[in-house]
Amino acid sequence: MELFSDDDELNPGAFMWIEGDSLAPPCQSDRDVVSKIVEIAKLSPHDVLFDLGCGDGRICIEAAERFGARARGVEIEEFLIKRFRELIVANGLQQLVSVSHGDLLEEDLSDATVIVTYLLPDALDQLTPKFTKLLSQTDKDVRIICNTWGIRGLTPDERIDAGPYGNVPLFVYRSRGRCPGNEPKQT
Repeated sequence: MELFSDDDELNPGAFMWIEGDSLAPPCQSDRDVVSKIVEIAKLSPHDVLFDLGCGDGRICIEAAERFGARARGVEIEEFLIKRFRELIVANGLQQLVSVSHGDLLEEDLSDATVIVTYLLPDALDQLTPKFTKLLSQTDKDVRIICNTWGIRGLTPDERIDAGPYGNVPLFVYRSRGRCPGNEPKQT
């Protein structure tokens, strides 16, 4: 069964989007980008992935199916949450994948080992203190992958161009897990 048909690429809420009214752009990540994100996250069954502004959950679903990782999506749009929940059940992933309806800025990320975002720069700015704290941890390996926009004030450990034309930048930030004294790079 194909997870996402071409019809899923259309976002019924996009026509209602007003710049400045949202933390995320009104579009999903392309399938090629989703695959690249879960590959570069180097996921394992021991990981807990959070997708902030998860949309229809395609990253969470792929992370669980391909790597057995636990995944949690956070989304505010009801129609996307409904679609995500349908996909969780259709793919038998109730034990690995969940979605919460809420404000991604308020989400407790303390369990996360991988965080994925496709958020606008202003939203990333609001999350920077949380991200910096997570990346400074020395007791676990944390990876943050940002689609299109990076975290201002932090230098990514890696930038990877993804998508069918290589035109989607992915910014990868890694904690210095288990290496005291290594903090995220400041710019």
